Amino acid sequence: MTGKLVILGGERLRARPLPEWPQYDERELSNLEQVVRSRRWFAGMRGGDPESRVAEFERRFAEYCGVAHAVACANGTVAIEIALRAAGVGPGDEVIVPALTFISTASAALLVGATPVMVDAEPKSYCMDPTQAEAAVTGRTRAMIPVHYAGHCCDMDALLGLAGKRNLLVIEDAAHAPGATWRGQKAGSMGHFGTFSFQESKTMTAGEGGIITTNDAALAEGCVSYRSCGRRAGESWYIHYLLPMNQRMVELEAAVLLAQLERFPQQLARRQQGAAFLDRQLAEIPGISALPRDPRCETHGYYLYQFRFDSSAFDGVSRDTFVRALEAEGIPCHIGYPWPLNRNPFFQNDARIRDQRFPVAERLCAETVVLPHQVLLAGPEDLQDVVRAVAKIREHRHELTGLSLTVTR
Repeated sequence: MTGKLVILGGERLRARPLPEWPQYDERELSNLEQVVRSRRWFAGMRGGDPESRVAEFERRFAEYCGVAHAVACANGTVAIEIALRAAGVGPGDEVIVPALTFISTASAALLVGATPVMVDAEPKSYCMDPTQAEAAVTGRTRAMIPVHYAGHCCDMDALLGLAGKRNLLVIEDAAHAPGATWRGQKAGSMGHFGTFSFQESKTMTAGEGGIITTNDAALAEGCVSYRSCGRRAGESWYIHYLLPMNQRMVELEAAVLLAQLERFPQQLARRQQGAAFLDRQLAEIPGISALPRDPRCETHGYYLYQFRFDSSAFDGVSRDTFVRALEAEGIPCHIGYPWPLNRNPFFQNDARIRDQRFPVAERLCAETVVLPHQVLLAGPEDLQDVVRAVAKIREHRHELTGLSLTVTR
């Protein structure tokens, strides 16, 4: 029998930290030093002069995603906004978004004057339910923003079919999913646009930053102009044709991202291996269910490793108490989104959004346990400690019965 739970005064199962994030080596340091010493920290008037690090990163990221164009920008939130603006989405238009997502997916629509229309999640993938999306289409619907949640691709067969039938713009929110594939196509290459985030928690990071991918040259040019104060190629600094947003990426960020992209394929492969190991091992513990994967999603991006927690198999111990106990044993974890997007305080003055109900998303938010992606970079021996910690909590579950701990995120 294992020792007493740490949360009840016992000894911690794991003292050494699991892999830290962000990760870096001499490549990031060398790239940064070169940029600093060059005294060229600015990528140019339109944000991507041909000889700049930003332009180099755009070329390499486009090649990695299998698209014709990539437009770097300040962050993943503004990437969605710029894509909407470049496509002409604005006041009077509706944009279908998932209820299970970060607020940026919906706020980008609001920032261009459009109305976000939320739909429920598909229970296995946590992604936008295509049936619900189709039911939400009206005569005012101009676009959909499916989110490849946690790195699992949405059902792009169904969503692209719907978009073609109803003439809708598709923006893939791929902030969770660099490297993920759906039937051989990379996330960000299937819709009219893909958008990515390089915020510090993401699987490729410069602390902040974003990028937009597309195969349409005209849409790409619109994105460049919007990110760069509405300027056109070949014209002067003080001539502006579009809303003058300044959302350029800087050379220091691109220097870091070039090194991150070089390392990324190896890390992605390690995450696949780590997730497969945990899927096999956690399946042996009653009450813990690894998430199924649609076989069409051949490569999962694994921004998050998630499993479902069945309170009844733990004698009524709550999911939040379980997470607190697991974290106390030295395993980084959290609950993910605490509620569907419409329950955020921001939407409480809008009854049309506030009073909607998304039962699948509500249930997923209540049952999910999340491990951050860097945990998957650990080796089998270290990952075995994750399994041991979960098993330890189940073994001592009766000691937690009646204990009510909450997790805020």
